[in-house]
Amino acid sequence: MVITIIVLLILAGVTIATLTGENGILTRANDAKTNTEEDELRKLTQAEAATYLEEHEYTDVSGEAVTIPAKCAVSQVEGENTLENGLVIIDANGNEWVWIEVPESVTASSTTDDEIESALISYATNYRSNWSDTWYEGCGLGEQEYAEKYSEMLQSIKANNGFFVGRYEVGSFDNPVTSNDTTRKAVIQKGAYPYNYVTVSQAQELSEGLAIGNRTSSLMFGIQWDLVLKYLETKGVSESELKTNSGSWGNYRDVEFPVEQGNKYSIATNWTLGEWNDVPANYAKPIFDTGGNGILLTTGATERNSKMNIYDLAGNVWEWTLEKSTNTNNPYAIRGGNYCSFDSYCPASYRIDIISRDVTLGFRTVLY
Repeated sequence: MVITIIVLLILAGVTIATLTGENGILTRANDAKTNTEEDELRKLTQAEAATYLEEHEYTDVSGEAVTIPAKCAVSQVEGENTLENGLVIIDANGNEWVWIEVPESVTASSTTDDEIESALISYATNYRSNWSDTWYEGCGLGEQEYAEKYSEMLQSIKANNGFFVGRYEVGSFDNPVTSNDTTRKAVIQKGAYPYNYVTVSQAQELSEGLAIGNRTSSLMFGIQWDLVLKYLETKGVSESELKTNSGSWGNYRDVEFPVEQGNKYSIATNWTLGEWNDVPANYAKPIFDTGGNGILLTTGATERNSKMNIYDLAGNVWEWTLEKSTNTNNPYAIRGGNYCSFDSYCPASYRIDIISRDVTLGFRTVLY
């Protein structure tokens, strides 16, 4: 009888753990329910966005106001509709953007482009370098067009006290490839394959195609990348996490972390991506430290790799920018590190010049 009771207690314990444990049936069911509810709220926000034909003002619970572009609406998902947590907007195409605030006081006394640029550079000085936002051959813009967009960006930041950055790296739900193919539809949405293996000029063209309402979209200028970092700093992210080691929130080859179920990953060997696989339950992204190996994840694969609702600013894929390096033979600038780099060598603020496209390079878009 005693043995029978003990066996029954053990079985009861196992059953309870199976049902209610961290990865138990009830826990997974609740997670699935939450994800489904969030998906529905995103669809509702997208539908609402289509009804906004003009820019409109949004005031969050703290009383802070942001001008929302036409064909965009503030996310209805909890934790995404306040400036305190990172304000997320969803456009009529389902793409998601996060508001990057630049305090009004930064540019209050500035009027001309030069004055605004100087004020922004001073504000984000900890993340600047001797590289500059200067036109270079092959960036995807003509010299005059580059100057016009840069001016438009500066004046927009002055007028709106900030800009919007893509919540995720630009991706595609079409079949991923490792060749120079720009026919895939570009999106800024969770669970997409990072849009890699494109040149900076192709990335710029794809970025322009993501414009919504009456706003301009493009690759980030260098000052915008630095302003995103400064914004994160003002929200409590330490400077060391941004400038020295971003391994605690980035996908690099020498860090290990859990990945939520429902995403995909691909293992790279000798700079060649393998097939994409579904992330299994209880998956922990392992460490690969030899032969250039690393693991690329789909966009927004884990909450761990986000700050203020912005995902994968550190690691996963390098991101093309419109900044010009000081290397006259190789002016192309990328930022943020990738899944084959080391976290301490290539933190979120890191910049490097590169000329060739490959599977480790992607891009992120801004809206202003």
